[in-house]
Amino acid sequence: MGGALALALSRAGLRIDAILYRRTRPSRSLVSKLDPKPQLISIEKVANISSPILFIATQDQELPEIPDRLAATTHPGTIVFHTSGSISSDILKPFAENGCITASFHPLASITNWSDGLERFRGAYFCLEGADKAVRTARSLIRKLGGQAFVITAADKPLYHAAAVTAAGHVTALFDVALSLMIKSGLDRQTARHVLQPLLTGVAENLSGHDTPAALTGTFARGDEATLERHLEALKQKASDEESRIYRDLALRSIKLGEQNGLDARVANRMRRTIKIAKDAAR
Repeated sequence: MGGALALALSRAGLRIDAILYRRTRPSRSLVSKLDPKPQLISIEKVANISSPILFIATQDQELPEIPDRLAATTHPGTIVFHTSGSISSDILKPFAENGCITASFHPLASITNWSDGLERFRGAYFCLEGADKAVRTARSLIRKLGGQAFVITAADKPLYHAAAVTAAGHVTALFDVALSLMIKSGLDRQTARHVLQPLLTGVAENLSGHDTPAALTGTFARGDEATLERHLEALKQKASDEESRIYRDLALRSIKLGEQNGLDARVANRMRRTIKIAKDAAR
């Protein structure tokens, strides 16, 4: 995330004064794309941070130790952001006590390497929380990145992040379950990925234009009881207990969505009973 922000902000016209690192120096390929070239400084050797803005982009489990280590090296008025989704800006209290202005700055974007940010920040939403001046500065930076911002409270950060993980990481895990079931139906993994990918893309497109009840398609949107029974029998025969449980739990949520979009309540209740029977049988 740190490298992705450095490159994207640099391309947006900001100067990256320095990149601080904990154990591994930033890659030469990243540094070569930053103009002018930033200083590379081990966090153990930082004595003075003179930049007006500081981003802390460590992993969540490493974040608690950073404020105590760096706060004394900053100057009053410095804007300090951290990029954690689940931790509030309260963790930056040592910086605030040193006169800095703090906030959390979390891009809702799937970033796997530093080169991803140029495209994935554009059009993405950024979650902000913290001091008003820091939030205003963050909004300005986000506009330069081509993104949009929204603000939540510190107390709601963990729930917000759980929602984000459910929409991203958990969807990846769910796709892996679908792959497993497709493989058990006779396809190899690579073919299964290719077969299911357009379906996933189509769902994302549906969701971009419709709320979830209207975007739901398939068995539970139609109230197809016979198909549900066939699914449950097939899962009983070939799926793992975990895969079957995931299917049943999500089926119940899908029935609820179907009802919100006009599915007959009697059909919905019969489908719930069918799932309950399957669940009880699996105990």
